[in-house]
Amino acid sequence: MKTITCREMGGPCDTPLSANSYKEMINAGMSHLMKAHPKMAEDMNKMSKDDPTMIEWEKDFKRTWAETPDM
Repeated sequence: MKTITCREMGGPCDTPLSANSYKEMINAGMSHLMKAHPKMAEDMNKMSKDDPTMIEWEKDFKRTWAETPDM
């Protein structure tokens, strides 16, 4: 299990999120965004997966996930 904050995922707060896999963490992050930061979630949902911002975010987050130690 890894714990990463909303901010480390590109969000605006330091709420810790935990998951066992990269995909679970993405889901936990989106769930948190929808509850705590709905405007940001709405803006992200409007973006295409091919949007350069989303491509760069995914690249950065994959690195963050890989570098975060298991607990």
